[in-house]
Amino acid sequence: MSGNARLGTSGLRLRTATNLAVLLFVVIIAIKQLSTIIQPMVVAVFLFFAIRPPASWLEERFGHPLLSYSAILVTFLGAILLISQILYSSLSEFSSEVDNLSPIFNERIEWLEGIDFYGYSIDLAGLKTVISIEEINRLVTEFIGSLASFTANLLTVLIFLAFIILEAESLPRRIMAAFPEETNRFDDIASKAERNINVYIKTKATVAFGQAIIAGIALTLFEIPGAFIWAFLVFLLDFIPYLGAFLSFIPPVILAFIILEPAGFLAVVFILVANQQLWGSIVEPQLAGQRLDMSPIVLLSLVAFWYWAWGLTGMILGVPLAVIMKILLESDERTLPIAIMLSRNPPSSMDDDNHVTISRDSE
Repeated sequence: MSGNARLGTSGLRLRTATNLAVLLFVVIIAIKQLSTIIQPMVVAVFLFFAIRPPASWLEERFGHPLLSYSAILVTFLGAILLISQILYSSLSEFSSEVDNLSPIFNERIEWLEGIDFYGYSIDLAGLKTVISIEEINRLVTEFIGSLASFTANLLTVLIFLAFIILEAESLPRRIMAAFPEETNRFDDIASKAERNINVYIKTKATVAFGQAIIAGIALTLFEIPGAFIWAFLVFLLDFIPYLGAFLSFIPPVILAFIILEPAGFLAVVFILVANQQLWGSIVEPQLAGQRLDMSPIVLLSLVAFWYWAWGLTGMILGVPLAVIMKILLESDERTLPIAIMLSRNPPSSMDDDNHVTISRDSE
């Protein structure tokens, strides 16, 4: 009997793995090929999670949910239009400085190559073909162009968001009526997802905004061209784990190297790094008291996948999508081992308190 039991367990695991592989393949194809439909819907879902707490707060005071959500959305759209105008103005200002900055950049590179250190010198000929003022201008123009493309699709996002808001009240009741035996499980998944995503969005938005404000003030005081663009990059790329902060530093550091003396250049580098460490390593844990229980290599792999699928939008959405994926895997005993393999700190005992996607920081 024990042999038959082992065979039955092995067969069940094999069927589960096969079903997951087939489902994963179908989902990947759908994500890539149906991105024009799925991406706005996913953005609308996360936007709903982001605006639901302030909308609920307004609803408690004014007693009308539609009016509350409308006020939040009007404020959101106004902020997007204002930021878009400032970004365009800042980009135009920076582009007009490219011709003046390029010769200075080449002079600084030649100065570095001329430094002799115990008989050794630096060859930066290859670096000039990869990093230059023209290349920075091209990349930031493409970046803002991708944001403009996303803004153009905002109408689709708002349509999905409107239907999500209308369905938010009736959908749970329909699920309870259709799947009465699974009500507790669905409710647990929904509550965990909403709680963890709300914590993530609130914490990340606050930390990213704080970093962007300080970076913007510092770059403006040092008269770095395009200061608002680089501050906006600091805000946006902070949502990308591990790599985002480093990528946001590259353009302002290069510009500081060009236009400032060595002391000013070192001061800019120190301020940017200290600003990121202050908010990322001190303020963020204190603010949330929690951290993502996801393996760093898993997060980086998921961010790379979502970049391949949806570009910059996918990289920003990669972490909250990973949160939802892990919660779904934890909700079923057959897929629980996969969720544990994705964890940074796997549970020592199989209790419910350990099986959460965002766990207390024990380090």
